[in-house]
Amino acid sequence: MKKLKTLFVSLLLIVIHQINLSAAEVGSKHEYGLSFLGSYEYEEPKFMNLRSGSQATDDELENLGFLYNYKNAFINDGGLLNEFEFDSSYQFLTQTYWSNSTGTMKDIDVEIYNLRALYGIQLSDKLMLKSGIGYRHLYHYWQNRTSTTGHSGYDREQDYTYIPIIAELKMPIPELNLDGKLKIEFDQILEGNNTSYLGYLGGANKDLDFKNNDGYMWKASYEGKRGDLTFEPYYEFMHVDDSNQNGGKEPANTTKEFGLRVKKEFNSNRSTASDFKEVIGNDEFYFGVQLLRSEVETGMYAPTGTAKIDEDDDGYSIITGIKVLDGINGQPIKLDVELAYNQFGEAVQSCNNGDTTKTDGRYRNGRFASGTTLTCTQDNNDVIIESYSTTLGIKPSIDLSNGAFINANLGLNRWNQSEHDVIAGTNNAGTNYDGYDTYYGLGLGFNSDNLTLGIEYLKHDMYYDAETISASLKYNF
Repeated sequence: MKKLKTLFVSLLLIVIHQINLSAAEVGSKHEYGLSFLGSYEYEEPKFMNLRSGSQATDDELENLGFLYNYKNAFINDGGLLNEFEFDSSYQFLTQTYWSNSTGTMKDIDVEIYNLRALYGIQLSDKLMLKSGIGYRHLYHYWQNRTSTTGHSGYDREQDYTYIPIIAELKMPIPELNLDGKLKIEFDQILEGNNTSYLGYLGGANKDLDFKNNDGYMWKASYEGKRGDLTFEPYYEFMHVDDSNQNGGKEPANTTKEFGLRVKKEFNSNRSTASDFKEVIGNDEFYFGVQLLRSEVETGMYAPTGTAKIDEDDDGYSIITGIKVLDGINGQPIKLDVELAYNQFGEAVQSCNNGDTTKTDGRYRNGRFASGTTLTCTQDNNDVIIESYSTTLGIKPSIDLSNGAFINANLGLNRWNQSEHDVIAGTNNAGTNYDGYDTYYGLGLGFNSDNLTLGIEYLKHDMYYDAETISASLKYNF
């Protein structure tokens, strides 16, 4: 985390070079609203999942959230525009459950609420940067429920305290007649407390408490007004590593969610001010999506029999960036700072009883020496590697002609990978890896009005390295 903070601050200092005046709102306002879930998936990879919304097998529409937001903006003695924000939400979800070893269950009630206290500074006409403290609480109501295989359910509670870092960007889209705001957020988990309430089953069963202190969240949304209502489609991703051991453990897990928030402003006391100072003079940003064709190493080779090694899959990235330099000494050399969330898909080694493969020594965190032959002892045995990362880096480019350009990429890659042996009907063995490394690559693209099309090759150094060929579409605002 220290490396990420150092790089972020260093890149930010590059663009702080002048003080200007602009216009924004000051004063207070209240917003109330509802959230409507599109899809929600909590997954302990290849072992169990909980799904709501469109991915659930039942009760897809029994999900509703309530929102309240308060903001108060003011100009301090130094001329900077500041804003305090209190943000809260409550969600009721109905979920379906699937497990590789404990069957299925439907109609599970779940409650989630989030509380955040934030403080922000307007750095430019378009950009406000916020941070503060956040708290997320989740409760599963499973007690006195039984799965299709006869396993008893139990209530479960998950509580996370985190530090959010939020960039709010004014992002008008004239083509859609929208004068909206893009929000990009990275949350670092400080403390995670999880409780499995098994004690009600009696006998040797007791409530178990776990610590999951290592994890992060990545969120993106776009807020635009239609009449008196504000509409905000959103996407959220959460990754939490393994907990400590305490009569068992909470395994590493991911949560993916998207939906729509609808809000209305009440009791507003806002007015326009133009006498605040800007910290960043350059106000050119972009946002986009990138489709990946990924190749993630498995560390396996020399398959025999029916064994197969498939290291290719499809993935995606969500990207935002700021244009830092628009030329050097009259030359068409430019520089962007870019932040991205990447999902690389899966790499799979599959085999049946009697098949063999060899390992280069990385499998199961170095459990077997390089060159060891591994033999499958059951049919339908898969080793599946899932990979995610958050990247922050620089992108120098050179204009060619007629909107075309070539670019390079270099930066820091915070990655997470899970490696699971999947055998149907069993409790899967899993190993998780995470760390910081570099990424780098080359690309070319084409600018047309507010749109940029690009093709890039990138190499991400991780425990199991990844190479991607990507096609991207970005909107410049």
